[in-house]
Amino acid sequence: MYAKLAITNAKKSIKDYAIYFITITLCVSLFYAFMSLSSSSYELITEDSYNFEMLKRIMEYTTYVITALLTILVGYVNRYVVKRRQREFATYILLGTEQKNVALMFFIETLVIGSMAIFLGIIIGTLFSQVVTALILLTAKQEVSFNFKLYIDTVVITFIFFLSMFCIIGVNNIRVLRKLKLINMLNAEKKSEFQFKRSGKVYGVIFILAVTLYSICGYCTASLMKIANESTNKVASMGNEVMLTFIALVSFILATYALFYSLAYIVICVKERWTTFKYEGTNLFLIGTIVSKLKTAPILMATISIAFFGAAVSFILTLIMSQWSLGYLDYRAPYDIDISTNYNIDEKRRYESIDEIPSYNYEEIISYLNKDDNLEEYCVVDNYFIKPEDFNITDKWSRPLNVVKLSQFNKARSMLGYKEITLEKDEFTTHWVKAIDQSQIDNFIKENGKIDIGGKELKLSSNSFYKESLGEGIFNLFTDTLIVAPDEVCNNLTLATSNLIANLKQDLRYEEGIEFENDILPNWYAENNKDIIKKYNKGNTDYSKEIIGVNIKSVETSEILNATLGMRILGIYLGVVLLMISLTVLALQQLADSIEHKERFNVLRKLGVEECNINKIVLKQISIYFIVPISIAIVGVVVFVCNYFKIIETQIAFYVGDKVFIANIVLAVTLLLIIYIAYFLGTYYTFKRNINNH
Repeated sequence: MYAKLAITNAKKSIKDYAIYFITITLCVSLFYAFMSLSSSSYELITEDSYNFEMLKRIMEYTTYVITALLTILVGYVNRYVVKRRQREFATYILLGTEQKNVALMFFIETLVIGSMAIFLGIIIGTLFSQVVTALILLTAKQEVSFNFKLYIDTVVITFIFFLSMFCIIGVNNIRVLRKLKLINMLNAEKKSEFQFKRSGKVYGVIFILAVTLYSICGYCTASLMKIANESTNKVASMGNEVMLTFIALVSFILATYALFYSLAYIVICVKERWTTFKYEGTNLFLIGTIVSKLKTAPILMATISIAFFGAAVSFILTLIMSQWSLGYLDYRAPYDIDISTNYNIDEKRRYESIDEIPSYNYEEIISYLNKDDNLEEYCVVDNYFIKPEDFNITDKWSRPLNVVKLSQFNKARSMLGYKEITLEKDEFTTHWVKAIDQSQIDNFIKENGKIDIGGKELKLSSNSFYKESLGEGIFNLFTDTLIVAPDEVCNNLTLATSNLIANLKQDLRYEEGIEFENDILPNWYAENNKDIIKKYNKGNTDYSKEIIGVNIKSVETSEILNATLGMRILGIYLGVVLLMISLTVLALQQLADSIEHKERFNVLRKLGVEECNINKIVLKQISIYFIVPISIAIVGVVVFVCNYFKIIETQIAFYVGDKVFIANIVLAVTLLLIIYIAYFLGTYYTFKRNINNH
């Protein structure tokens, strides 16, 4: 009998809480879609140069963490349903049902609803999994193919994870219901989460505090803009920018809670003084409803606002960061193979004497890369000290600039399709990292019109700088500038580092690249520099891995694609979960009002208010509840985006691009609006249905 009643109540609950049911279903489908990537049966067809095992591991563990946020939603909804239905449960008890059986019946009811959501979510998740697969293939520039398949191990994991969550919350509900007293259950609907418990002065002070905190947030943002526009030393100003952003963020969060805590009292004060508006039409009814909700759930409304803020930031930040990673990949690994050497990493990892810097012979490495005639072209780029004393500079923030031969520099450029440059015998030019402020270049050019290199004074060429991406290995460690001089000038200089760059006809497979990076190259260095290894690392090869390194394009591409896709997919997932949690709670608050306050609308009908005007009241009420917390969150998002943009403005300009930056923000906002409008319309029409059932 109890099971039958529980199933009947479950069907009724699905009808009353359709938005909650749809939310859980969508979250299950997203969980299944992302977890399917880690299935043992999942096959992602890509080139051998890519390996997405890292992405699978990222998705497997972080998906659990993000989905666990649903516990907040499920717990809140169950607690809310328990509170709303306590009078119903009390009726069952008065009719002779034992309290423990009522609790068990409610547990079965929630379990049935949860099981139905899981089943439907898995079906929808098979479609979402194809969207995730398509996103991966498009990012990896592979042909998109669809393969609708049900992964049994993922199905089992999904059922276990969500059923466990429902069972834990259900057991807690049983414990709570068994302890409730009958008199409290009968009077539960008369209780509220919060009432005015202090004097009006306290709420006035809290409102002033909210305004003050918002002002601090605005001041920090303005100060950050000023620092970003006036500072010439980006490294020195970075700490101040981060601190100002942190203060602005904390101030905004605290101000939001303070605002909602005092907002109901402020609205009442305004209402009492704005009598003309108060008694116009049905405004008195509308204001009373709004104040009632603000007064009973201020902390909840503030939390919804912050959750929406978190969702928007998650969307925007992860989309931009993932695009940044892809843009940085083009700079970091322009060549298929980029082997770089170091003479000085820090005090513990450096040669003791400049005479110990070896003269590198890459013939063996070149032969290895050319197996099966796979080497297309290569070049050795030697970096030289401007003067031998530069070797003794150990501070990483004042590392000396190196000089490179014009012929080798031109070869490195031609391998990437750049035009070769020319210099007179008494000229030099400079090459800079891509993401460098123009002001730094201008200051260097102004102060270094002439440089003494190897005892010969050279003047700066009319083409004073170049910024095309030639990778990171070409620069001395911790520097962002390179001097380019005629070959004959460099012939008399002391070698600092010697780098090998190469392009292949066919990329190395990921496994081959890892083997080359971790074994072949370090072992080659150790074998050819036994005396150095013996002196500094007692025969082990760890030291060689620090002195010589390599960027392999296929490996870098695979790893950055893993990180990029992880950020993009999980960021969207986190944003969707937070957004659905906040909007679901907001919608349930309104739908609960539609059920509890149905008689108020019936009274309006009896007073002669037309149905179209009642619909307008409903629309206004829901609009205010949805717009107020969301509007505050949007202000915070704008502040955050402005601060974030100013901190990494240079990196965005070079690695993302202003158009792509704006496009990512537009995409994020579009996703937010689609979900927001869907919940708003769903709440509006369900609200009308509830109050029309009279």
